[in-house]
Amino acid sequence: MTVTEENVETLDVFGSRARAWIEANLPSWDDDEVDSHTLQNLLFDNGFAGIAFPREYGGAGLTLAHQKVFYDTAAELRRQVPSTYMVSIGMMAPTILDSASHEAKLRFLPKALRGDETWMQLLSEPRGGSDMAGSTTRLTRDGDIYVLNGAKMWSSGAYESTYGLCLCRSDWNAPKHRGLSMIAVPLQGTPGLELHRTRAANGNLGEFCEESFVDVQLPVDNLIGEESKGWSVAQTLLFHERNAVANIGYGYLGRTAARSGSAQRSNFGVLAVPEMVERARARGGSPEARQAIADAFIEETVLGITSGRIMAGMRVGTHKGQWGSMLKLQGSVAAHERARTALVVSGADGVIWDGDEVRIDNPGTTWLGCRGGTLAGGSNEMQRNIVSERLLGLPREPSFDRDLPFNEVIRNQGKL
Repeated sequence: MTVTEENVETLDVFGSRARAWIEANLPSWDDDEVDSHTLQNLLFDNGFAGIAFPREYGGAGLTLAHQKVFYDTAAELRRQVPSTYMVSIGMMAPTILDSASHEAKLRFLPKALRGDETWMQLLSEPRGGSDMAGSTTRLTRDGDIYVLNGAKMWSSGAYESTYGLCLCRSDWNAPKHRGLSMIAVPLQGTPGLELHRTRAANGNLGEFCEESFVDVQLPVDNLIGEESKGWSVAQTLLFHERNAVANIGYGYLGRTAARSGSAQRSNFGVLAVPEMVERARARGGSPEARQAIADAFIEETVLGITSGRIMAGMRVGTHKGQWGSMLKLQGSVAAHERARTALVVSGADGVIWDGDEVRIDNPGTTWLGCRGGTLAGGSNEMQRNIVSERLLGLPREPSFDRDLPFNEVIRNQGKL
């Protein structure tokens, strides 16, 4: 059934029902931390997981506005919510909802929404750079199976995920955007798949991974969307990714706030303004530090207002298209500047710690990690192109290879 205002619980009624359930069931920030899987199971079993997904696929059959009400209420009441499903449920699940067959949705979505299976994306390649459509990972049909060969990298969370949604080349005679397919790849114990974890610049091990595929056999039913029409699926995925990174759409999890006894963090793990003020006061303060903190506060405030405006526009239909790219760009730039401000107000205390083990809960390593926010979901340069071309209507950048058969493109580049 199509979700309309006539057949959906009003926001006020839902808000009252959600508030009562949250107060009675979700642990407080002051309680011991409950793991995300347990919390996601709890939400699903009580009808509060996948709030904007159809009921037939395991959701609550409501809207993104209802999802916002739920998570805003949880934050207001200082209650714990699942924190590790932004990619799986906020990005991958809506992509499956928009692109997969009915049978694939029934197969994959309920387990994903309950948190029993987790998903991530397999897009970037070792020699591909930002040219995602230039994928050379090969998908070949062999009777009732597909065979996958190639490599992917910068795959966040692959080592602990159930499935990866993989963009691969299925037609080498078509132009590069028209010969791609998307297929679900089981990541645990799959013959022919090797996975390696990469240590990031901030010392963190495991978030980024690299995979190689050697004659990996996959069921035809794992295809998401139509064969050789995977670019539209990839565009759908990137749309949901940018929204999720910008904390809107299906990836909205409410206002980020501190648990008792831990340092408050804003977007991308950066110290929030209140703690910056505390650290600046402890070091005596300076006019430069005060101005930097004021600028950080303004950026944080404007970002929240902009996010609220775009979410309202998405709800009423005035903001359609790639608005998540603008928020993602604004948020990553602001987070990087806030990280630099945190270094200014922390001084040497921001880059040293006790003991020999690498610690990533300090302004120095956070500043290193913030560079990832300018790359995830497409680099900031790509976001500027999207904003200029798709929101402002400026001309596209010229492309010499858009209509050439892909095997000619890579032959001309000396890659065959």
